[in-house]
Amino acid sequence: MRPYTYRSTVCTVWGAVVVGFAVFLRLLLAPAAAARLLDGAKQALSSRAIAEAAYFLEYGQALPAQETAAPPAPTTEPTTEASEPEAPTEERSERPVPFTAAEAEGITLRGNCTYEADKTALLLRPMDWTGAEGPRVLIIHTHSCEAYTPSPGHEYAPSGDYRTLDEAASVIAVGDALTAALEAQGVAVIHDRSLNDYPSYNRSYATAREKILAHLAEHPSICMVIDVHRDAMAEPVREIAAVDGETCAKLMLVIGTDEGGLNHPHWQDNLSCGLKLQALLNRTAPGLAKDISFRKERFNGDLTSGSLIVEVGSTGNLLPEALASMPHLARAVANLLEMECGG
Repeated sequence: MRPYTYRSTVCTVWGAVVVGFAVFLRLLLAPAAAARLLDGAKQALSSRAIAEAAYFLEYGQALPAQETAAPPAPTTEPTTEASEPEAPTEERSERPVPFTAAEAEGITLRGNCTYEADKTALLLRPMDWTGAEGPRVLIIHTHSCEAYTPSPGHEYAPSGDYRTLDEAASVIAVGDALTAALEAQGVAVIHDRSLNDYPSYNRSYATAREKILAHLAEHPSICMVIDVHRDAMAEPVREIAAVDGETCAKLMLVIGTDEGGLNHPHWQDNLSCGLKLQALLNRTAPGLAKDISFRKERFNGDLTSGSLIVEVGSTGNLLPEALASMPHLARAVANLLEMECGG
């Protein structure tokens, strides 16, 4: 038997009296009430000696020996006088601010279209998009084989002047980068990687039109159709802008109309969309977007209210420069969708 101190002996005797009284009640009174009294007595008496006495009276044997456990660590760090109060979290809205008339005036329309467009009214009016579940953006390439000036690590087998069937070196790779950047922004995307200009270049818009119609029929949630191209000039021109310290290929939005004779009930909607996207690019990546190209041709823009062409760089640009522009374009597209239909 383990020796006890005088204090432990007194505690043991007192505990035995209390616990014994509880056991007596357990025999005479309602068993449930007595059990509750016994449990309460054991919880209130926390010394080892009392616990041993209670265990012996209840089970007729000594309480098994146990290791002395360290007290549990505090769940929170104690506050000291030297600790600084935590700064309050500033609540900020990620929703872009509304457009302004000044932004409309700062956007220039160039091209062969002679229509007079009220840029301010078109920029400020809302799109007819909804917040339906499903893909919001369709990325397609009418001229899928368009490519850039070859550079180390980005060489390709040409299929024509600045053209290739190598999808890793053409505008299809740029579409891949835009898709990834949009998905990183939480935007659901369909990227159609079809070769719409091969083997027949002359039928490229007709072929792309069939693909767009099929996607729209399957996914009515699509708000925007972005046709990604690479611009071309008489001589190779390298059009670049420095954005956040990175060399990016400049972007040019192309908006078609019905002035060329083809039915296009959505051309003003497309222009409204283009003006909004241009304004957002000017806010977050100044200098990246060239003037909007306003054209007589339709370019399949009649199929949705959010259809447009994006020329990413020109023949003199390098593929890495075109890829570097895509996160900035994706941010503008995501912000536009958030403004117009909640994402």
